[in-house]
Order: sequence, then structure tokens, then C-alpha cells
Amino acid sequence: MARHRKGHDEGGAHGGSWKIALADLMTVLMVFFLVLWLISVVDPKDREAFVNSMMGEPPIGAEVDDQKLFAPQESLVNLQMKPPVSRTELEQALQGINPQDFTIEERAEFIKITLRSDSFFESGRANISDRTRAELETLGETLAARVQAITITGYTDTIPINSILFPSNWELSAARAGTVARAFIDMGVQPTRLTIVGKGENLPVADNRTAYGRSLNRRVEIVIDKTGSMSLSTAP
Repeated sequence: MARHRKGHDEGGAHGGSWKIALADLMTVLMVFFLVLWLISVVDPKDREAFVNSMMGEPPIGAEVDDQKLFAPQESLVNLQMKPPVSRTELEQALQGINPQDFTIEERAEFIKITLRSDSFFESGRANISDRTRAELETLGETLAARVQAITITGYTDTIPINSILFPSNWELSAARAGTVARAFIDMGVQPTRLTIVGKGENLPVADNRTAYGRSLNRRVEIVIDKTGSMSLSTAP
């Protein structure tokens, strides 16, 4: 009798499990019929619009502008571009710098800013101080989001340099131009609009036989295109 009661208890346990399975089945069926009922009462157009929205497709009857849909990212960026920079804006950006350390020249084709290297770089080096970086970043912030091309050219005097970092004045002048460009890029100027040139001791603006003349030749020129068509690397 004891063994019979044990078998009866085990059978009761198994008998309870089928009730759980039946309850799960009833729940699934209820959800299934609920979905069928919702489909039957919802307007077909609304149902199709809902499905399309879930698939990421435009609503039925909506006009799709292929040019906007497949427009390159650059065109979207251009929508936020500022107008060409003016000389007044550049002067305001440079107002924190000693007027003796830079000049601004404007022509019909371009605006040229000349920075005296002695005021921005240590002798024979291309790195800059935190103060100088802040000054260049202010200028870079003004030049950011413009459609204009910018060419940055470094120049040196005729005194030769031969260091581990800079085997000649060519490398030094290019590195200084690159330092200015990097400060601009950090402030949002698009790298595709920048050109870096190193001219070394070529194209002097003063006599290299005097200390003052050599100091004027050590410079970085920033040429900002006003036409969109000129070759900035050959601008005077």
C-alpha cells in the first residue's frame, strides 16, 4: 500500500505539469487571436503605413527627394557654412596680439596674414607656448566653417640649421606652417581646406645681411582665398 501511494504521488506531480503547458498554449492562442482581431479592425492604409514606418520606408503617397536622400555628407556640412571671412573679423580675432607681430594685407583675390616667427616660435623650433596657441586658436575659430581655401606657408632666414628634428630650413619652415595648421584644425577648420607649404629661406622680404632683415624673413604667411579659383601656393 505504501508503494502504491508513492506511485500515486509521482503521477500527481506529472499530472500537474500538463496544466502549466496547457496554460502557456492558451496564452499564446489568446495573443494570436487578439492580433488577428486588431488586424481586422485597423484600416488597411493605416496598417500598411505602420508596417512601412517599422521598415524605415516613407509613407505611401509621400514624395521622396532623391537628391536629398542620396546627397553627400559634404553638402549637408555646407548648409552650416559661414560666409567668407572679412578683414574686420580677422582684425578682431588678432586684437589680442601685439600689432608689431603681424600684418594684414588684402587684395581682390586674397587676404594675407603675416606672423613674425620670432614672436610665435623659439629659435630653431616649431613648437609654441600655451599663450601663442590660445592666440592661434582664436584666429582658427574665426576661420572655422568657411568655404574658403587657406594656404599656410613657412619661411626662414638664410642661416643654415642642422638639427635632429630639422636637417634644413625647409623642414623647419614646413613644421612651423604645420603647427599653425594644427591649431586651426583643433578649432574646427576643415583639413581639406588647408594647404601647408615650406619655403625655407626662399622668397625673402628683407635683406638677410642684417639682423632686422633676417627677423622679418622668419615668418608664417596665412593666405585666405577670396575667389575660390586662384592657386594660393603661388600667391605673393
